[in-house]
Amino acid sequence: MSLDLVQRALMEKMTTVLEGVPTAFENQPFVPPEGKHWAQVHFVPNLPVIETLGDQGQDLVDGFVQVDLNYPPGTGSAQARQDFERIRAALPGGSRLRYDGQEVVIRNVGRSQGRILNNWYRVYVTVSWYALIPR
Repeated sequence: MSLDLVQRALMEKMTTVLEGVPTAFENQPFVPPEGKHWAQVHFVPNLPVIETLGDQGQDLVDGFVQVDLNYPPGTGSAQARQDFERIRAALPGGSRLRYDGQEVVIRNVGRSQGRILNNWYRVYVTVSWYALIPR
């Protein structure tokens, strides 16, 4: 098990949840569509802490996935609210994701207020998670 598998579990889920929305993922080519909404996904882990000692112990890693939802300015906030609710419904607190044997637990999902940034109306959605990674 590894942090890589944690990231894969979360990115696989985000790909499913954001299906149909053009989405930029880490270090992959992407050109935002003109005049249409799009998303950008960031995986942000914290430093691990020792959960149990020894060679067979576990490290507790937590962090968040930030989803930047972007909309053309002047189009209102209804689509942003709908997209947030879709993400929130797909990742309820306590839900568990798995990838190749690695489990990730979702803590909660929240959002920021909307604001104009770089000529896009943007809402940040934060998905908080944790995982136990065997050594």
